[in-house]
Amino acid sequence: MTLFSVRGIPIRLHSSFLLLAAVLIGVDLLRSGLASAAWTSVFGVALFGSVLLHELGHALTARRYGILTRSITLYPFGGVAALTREPMRAHEELWIALAGPAVNAVLALIALPLALLGVPGAALFAAMNLALGVFNLIPAFPMDGGRVLRAWLSRRKGRFLATEQALSISKVFAWGFLALGLVTTSLNLLLIGGFLLYAINMERRRIAFFTGGARRRYSL
Repeated sequence: MTLFSVRGIPIRLHSSFLLLAAVLIGVDLLRSGLASAAWTSVFGVALFGSVLLHELGHALTARRYGILTRSITLYPFGGVAALTREPMRAHEELWIALAGPAVNAVLALIALPLALLGVPGAALFAAMNLALGVFNLIPAFPMDGGRVLRAWLSRRKGRFLATEQALSISKVFAWGFLALGLVTTSLNLLLIGGFLLYAINMERRRIAFFTGGARRRYSL
């Protein structure tokens, strides 16, 4: 579902986002009442805005390098800026990847003085953006940290070997999330681990396709 456009970039909301929001607000309403449900809604809007600005950071930085963005889609556990092509130069990928967490850092810094003044919700907003920024810098491809890692490795090993090594490191984090999710019975961690394994597999299949059938080298 397309909500609006920013600088010619369609902003879309996946249907699962609305479903999850309705469930969370409904459960909160039944358990804790209207005031708590209203607060959950405000928090959801703040999270929505933070994730959107994070993705716009990627998109607008990519535009500076001549890379356009087809759309930005927001999912329950994050957003995706669909670029028309991948940045092929290491410094381009580095700055595009860092732009999203940098936006979250700026938002946290803006909220910090308001939190010190006792403005309701400001401390939570600052903590939320700090958590978003730090989490996205985990070096697990295709998260921002994984792309930063590949950009750094590309300067020394070339893009192909850098991608292969970044994916191998990412697989360790993916299985780590799954193991931690099983131990703590955390659905979020299980979903993150599963998503990372899926994304790693898709990237390896794509590499195999473009390197002449070397698919067997990229199995999980």
